[in-house]
Amino acid sequence: MIDVFPTEAWFLLAVIIGLLCLRILEPAWKAPATKPVNPSEFQHYEGVTSLFASKAEYAFFQTLNRHLPEGYFLLTKVRLEDIIRVKNSIKDNKLRWRLRGRVKSRHVDFVIMDLSGKPRIIIELDGPHHRQKSAKNADELKDGLFRTANIAFLRVKTGENFQTRAIELVKILESS
Repeated sequence: MIDVFPTEAWFLLAVIIGLLCLRILEPAWKAPATKPVNPSEFQHYEGVTSLFASKAEYAFFQTLNRHLPEGYFLLTKVRLEDIIRVKNSIKDNKLRWRLRGRVKSRHVDFVIMDLSGKPRIIIELDGPHHRQKSAKNADELKDGLFRTANIAFLRVKTGENFQTRAIELVKILESS
C-alpha cells in the first residue's frame, strides 16, 4: 500500500494540533493578585524619619517652597504612575502590565501642581549618583515619558544655586 501522507507530515500535523490544544487550554492572562495579609510581617516595617533622601533635597524643597506663588503646591516623592499612565487604548493586558511595570515603582523628587491638581512642573534633583549607568537608564526613561506626555520636566543638579533655580521655575510657572 502506498502511503499518500508521509510520516513526516503526520508528525508535523500532530505537533500543530498539540500546539493549538495548548493555546486553547492556556488560561487567560490575569493581573497579579494581592497576597493575603500576614500580620506577623508588620514587625519588619517602620516609618521613615524624613521623605528627603539628602540634605540637598531638603534644602531645595525649602528654597522652592518659599518662592512658590499662591495657588501652587509643592509635593515631594510622587509616584511616577500618579503622573504618567499607560494609555487606555492599549488592550493587550500583558503589554499594559509590562508598560505599567516601567513606571509603578519609580518616583520623581518634586511636583509643582496647581489648585486643580494638574502637575505643572516635574523636578528631579540630580546628585552624583546620576552619573551611574543604572541612574542614566532611569533618567532617560523619565525624560522620554515626560517629553511624550508634554509635561514640563526639569533637572536641577545638586551644587547649583537653588535660589536662582527656584526663581527660574517660578518664572516658568507664571509664563505658562
